[in-house]
Amino acid sequence: MKKQQGNILRHEEASAKDIYLKRPFKYKLLETVFYVIVMFGLLNFLPQNRTAVFIIAMGAAIVIVGFSPMIYKAILHPTYKLSRTHLVMRVGKNEESVALQELQRDSVWKPTYRAGNKKYSVMASQEFLEELDRQIARVQKRGR
Repeated sequence: MKKQQGNILRHEEASAKDIYLKRPFKYKLLETVFYVIVMFGLLNFLPQNRTAVFIIAMGAAIVIVGFSPMIYKAILHPTYKLSRTHLVMRVGKNEESVALQELQRDSVWKPTYRAGNKKYSVMASQEFLEELDRQIARVQKRGR
């Protein structure tokens, strides 16, 4: 790992905006489940007025979905390092290094990559993802 430090092309910590736009499906599912739990918990306390219930439901959705990226950023601190040969991803306490030779873009629309049977969601800026794609292309072109 120490050898790669001088070889770092780009280092980035994900912003709340990047997390919001590029968070994996499991985070979205967690937010949805939390919203349903909150709404069922509030059911007994909600007024009978339909307008008030609608406003409370929309407010809860905005708060849960709007603030969750900031909570993810505060708790998980997703950081990414791109070297000439590896992508090092740190989300929470888990740090994983993946060789660019093995990495392939899984989707054109989503920032997901696949190495073997494992799928990685990269919650980084568009510039970082473009640099990552260029570096993957270089490494795989050289390897052929």
